[in-house]
Amino acid sequence: MIALWILLGLLLLCLLTGLGLLYFAFWRRKTPDLSTPETLSRSRWGCYSDFILPGCRWMEQQDVKPLQVMSYDGKLLYGRFVPCENARGTLVLFHGYRSSWVIDLASSLPFYHSLGLNLLVCDQRSHGKSQGHFITFGVKERYDVLSWVTYLSMMLGEDHPIFLGGLSMGATTVLMAADLEFPANVRGIVADCGFTSPGGIIRYLLKTRYHLPVKPTAAFLNVFTRIFAGFGLDQWSTMEAVRNTQLPILFIHGLDDHFVPSFMSEEAYAAAAGPKTLVEFPEATHGVSYLKDPPRYQAAVRKFVEENL
Repeated sequence: MIALWILLGLLLLCLLTGLGLLYFAFWRRKTPDLSTPETLSRSRWGCYSDFILPGCRWMEQQDVKPLQVMSYDGKLLYGRFVPCENARGTLVLFHGYRSSWVIDLASSLPFYHSLGLNLLVCDQRSHGKSQGHFITFGVKERYDVLSWVTYLSMMLGEDHPIFLGGLSMGATTVLMAADLEFPANVRGIVADCGFTSPGGIIRYLLKTRYHLPVKPTAAFLNVFTRIFAGFGLDQWSTMEAVRNTQLPILFIHGLDDHFVPSFMSEEAYAAAAGPKTLVEFPEATHGVSYLKDPPRYQAAVRKFVEENL
């Protein structure tokens, strides 16, 4: 009888531990509105205020149109459409893990718009104004990319050029989507500091940041993501997707990135079957390559867009 109670206690401990890890890593959390100087200055992004706030002010001056689309699994997704006069195409942008367009994208939006592109700035599922409870590190989010592209093709026409872009998990999202059956007007992908797969980044962080036993912890967590969140840590990867597409891809990564290491973009670049470019930024940490060297970053994106319009 005592042995049975011990067994039940261990099972309960495993369940609570697994649910705790699931909540810690994958459950949505509220992201504060950092578009005001006061809140931004109190955050860890305050040192980038001179880059972020001008982008937020620029966004306020645009004729932003809210858009919504239904995901394949019945979640309402939200985006901000920023039209450009005589637009040559549209760039669809996705922010990173537990982040927002303000943190990840605001600083670069005026530049992208200056290329003659409409912008669609999306809230990823389980972030911002989009519905959802679990963040799936690109596995389910990749199908949201297809939903947005299909919507835009109907809205703007089947011949209207569309580019996909993202930072961090947003980059992983668009890279994982690369092999889906997009309309022919999708012209290319700009992927800034994406990781290879949920399992790849989880195992890397377990080793380098949390110093936990990698294989058993990842295997244990994988059971809970499959049961409660409906995806596996190694269910899909950027390498598998880019091997099966001819879409041109611009990979960007900071060489001093210790959150998502640059070798992950290098591996995806090596695996890509279509036209590809890799641009790396010395001394740039995670997600700040644009801020580290705006002219070089802009030159790379401008060249990529011009070549693939």
